[in-house]
Amino acid sequence: MSPRASSRSPRGATLLLVVLLVTVLLGLVAGVMAYASSERTRAVTSSRTGQRQGCAESGLQLARGYFGRNYAQWNTFLSTPGTYDPIASPTNPAPANPRTAAGREAIKTVNPALFADLDGDGKDDVYLYVRDNEDEFKPLAPEWNRDNDQQVVVGAICISETMIPRLGSSNQLDPSALAVEGILQYNGGGHAYTAQTAGGTGSGNLNR
Repeated sequence: MSPRASSRSPRGATLLLVVLLVTVLLGLVAGVMAYASSERTRAVTSSRTGQRQGCAESGLQLARGYFGRNYAQWNTFLSTPGTYDPIASPTNPAPANPRTAAGREAIKTVNPALFADLDGDGKDDVYLYVRDNEDEFKPLAPEWNRDNDQQVVVGAICISETMIPRLGSSNQLDPSALAVEGILQYNGGGHAYTAQTAGGTGSGNLNR
């Protein structure tokens, strides 16, 4: 082997080693950047999810006050689920839809008080709703359009454009819904709210 050939061999091996090291370092840098980006997205989403929870819970308190003050109209509300109940069910096949402009307009035509602006930006943040609890004794079938025990389920859905997360890939509003609800009981001398609260998310109609 000539001296020239032997000198090229270590030089080529060194160059190959350098290329491999640079490739590994670039991969590590890309991984760190991707991890940092995902952590940032996760932190922002977590923060906004908390905002959405607070939005819905504030709406629940407004629902408690509104439907409590209007006890005399409970049966009117319950018999019009297309305006007052967003929960799809066999007895409510065309529920209220507060999450579209057309749906909100239809609801507001009947009762604009079902919407509230929480942050003062002039836009609706929550939709307030009411539905009957199962208050018939067996073997009677449930009668969802009429209250029999002075108790109803009230709730709120956060529909805000500023208090809900956005999708990291497109920055579009997260389409999942958050509803918080509880039992409202009328006691004859006023109204009382029992502390039975539940929340749930969904990516379409909320289902009973």
